[in-house]
Amino acid sequence: MLRLGTEPKGLVAAGFATSAPFRDRHWDNEDKEALYIDIDFEVLLNPEKEPILTIEMLRLRTLLKEQNWHPQSSRSVRPELVTELEAVWFDFLTTQNIRHNPFIPTEQESQKTYSEGTPNQVSITKYERNPFARKACIDHYGFSCFVCEFNFETTYGPVGKGFIHVHHLMQVATVGETYSIDPVKDLRPVCPNCHSVIHKRKTPYSIDEVKGFMSNKH
Repeated sequence: MLRLGTEPKGLVAAGFATSAPFRDRHWDNEDKEALYIDIDFEVLLNPEKEPILTIEMLRLRTLLKEQNWHPQSSRSVRPELVTELEAVWFDFLTTQNIRHNPFIPTEQESQKTYSEGTPNQVSITKYERNPFARKACIDHYGFSCFVCEFNFETTYGPVGKGFIHVHHLMQVATVGETYSIDPVKDLRPVCPNCHSVIHKRKTPYSIDEVKGFMSNKH
């Protein structure tokens, strides 16, 4: 979400669309309709109380200069700029004093894990959300599933280009309070089917185990 009109101008929010666009009564005129979409906000900054990613900061990046940061209406970010923008956004959030930051662990943000029936709480940083980590993993291994070698683009054509899940090899219960990911050592590209099988039990199956299931299926 881009804030315009009033300084400071820039990115103040990011999240995920949870609905298709739909029409409803215009917010300022009951005789008109407008397009809306439901959004699950992951980050929502208050420009009066905390820093935002300003347009000036965006324009310092060579690629992002090419985007129109003063649109008159809703506008998509150009596809070739998405990775760069996500990386800049991640870097901004992890270096600024943000009140509610999904990328930084807090005392309250812990994840329950279970080992041999005993509950343990481990706080982990969400480094797997770092677009640099995902990109580095895929740059090294490619877009084919590390288990079954399925490739979405080969099967579905252009609509499948660039689609793959990234699996984290390290179990949460085995790490310390915080840790940094090595994208080549700790991450693997896997298709959604194999990813589901890997996590079919409480202690995830290893990639080699799932490969074994496939070779022994007959």
